[in-house]
Amino acid sequence: MLWTDIIDPATLTGYARAALADYEARRGTLARWLPNREVADIVARFIVGDNGLVNVAKFRAYDAEPEIGKRRPRKRVTLELPALGQDIPVSEYEQLRARGGSVSDAEALAAIQSATDAVVRSVADSIERLRGVVLYTGKATIAEIGADDDFGRAAGHTVTAPAAWSVAGTDALGQLTGWTDTYVDTNGEMPGAIVMSTRAARSLAKLDQFKTQLLNGASRPATLEDVNNTITAAGLPEIVLYDRRVSVDDVTTKVIPDDRVLLLPAPVETDDFMGTQLGATFWGRTLTSTDSDWGIESAEQPGLVAGVYRNPKPPMGIEVISDAIGLPVLANANLSFAADVL
Repeated sequence: MLWTDIIDPATLTGYARAALADYEARRGTLARWLPNREVADIVARFIVGDNGLVNVAKFRAYDAEPEIGKRRPRKRVTLELPALGQDIPVSEYEQLRARGGSVSDAEALAAIQSATDAVVRSVADSIERLRGVVLYTGKATIAEIGADDDFGRAAGHTVTAPAAWSVAGTDALGQLTGWTDTYVDTNGEMPGAIVMSTRAARSLAKLDQFKTQLLNGASRPATLEDVNNTITAAGLPEIVLYDRRVSVDDVTTKVIPDDRVLLLPAPVETDDFMGTQLGATFWGRTLTSTDSDWGIESAEQPGLVAGVYRNPKPPMGIEVISDAIGLPVLANANLSFAADVL
């Protein structure tokens, strides 16, 4: 049964959301490119095909009416948002050992908050992993429920480098320039960031074209600063390092494979979904959040929620329940570009 003696669901949900924001800030998040957007629904509705150049306005004579322009073809898309969440028990033993078999309210609250931190990290890592899949494949693939939403990224925006960056003599700068040209040809604008792993950046630094030549004719490998200076001098955006990992069935898994490089728009704040045309991470409204016993105001119902349940019978275990509905989507998939470079 729902247990509110120590903390009510509305208050715990506020704690969980603050913990989520803090966790993402510490770990680094792809929400900088697919920012969070809360919707009071279980579907995401968005319009695709609104990026790129618009036709120039025609000059007109004075007193003549302006020409009626045409917008690029656009398509309205509706996608169902999948549910996710995790329950973490606070066992009888954990409760009893808090203080010699007698647990104060403060100690019980600390145990509940610790379990809430765990469920928050679980949900955050699940959504972050899916953000990575969306960005490097152009699809939202969720194997456990058989979902595979294709956002229609052009085939030429998912490529393999003609020569790996780990091979001496590779013209990586030329490759990046060529991919950027493709991006600009498609979108009419430059990417705002080159996102890659530390491993990929180190491979760049070892290539001759990034090495620093010394006065005695020798050379030294480039630093990341040297690499960025060379890249920006060529008119390309700066490198943003991203190495986040999550645990999937107890296996440490890279959110984005470390052999991939992404060209993306400039990053925005993690909740600034109006600041980018690339897409967003939609958080829907769960049925749990609408339960009157949970006491969550309607405006606060979309997003992750958390509450505590307790078994009134021995062993009187406590369980922290998390519930969420969410999906990262690409509204304009061609504003992303992925290359396998190693």
